[in-house]
Amino acid sequence: AWRAAVVLAPEDETPALAGVLVSQLGRGGRETRLSLSRALIALGADVVVPVLRGAAQDSDPRVREHAIGTERLLRDPDAGFEFAIEQAKRVVALGTTGREE
Repeated sequence: AWRAAVVLAPEDETPALAGVLVSQLGRGGRETRLSLSRALIALGADVVVPVLRGAAQDSDPRVREHAIGTERLLRDPDAGFEFAIEQAKRVVALGTTGREE
């Protein structure tokens, strides 16, 4: 349903859709998280990076991990979802932002 929403959303509504989708970060199992990450990435970096960076500051570590992992996957799609999430878990455990400044 998320990916369908991304395809059907008018361009001027994609920031609002990104906000709705990012509210679901950290939920579900691997397939659900991967599907959500793919939907967010499909919105494009300009739209999704700001909301992912906000979610990377969430109090829930699962949300932070998913947000950081999704941003890493956006930057390096060849890395793979599992690798991006494992890297994000390390970042959250260390208490860093995970962004290359």
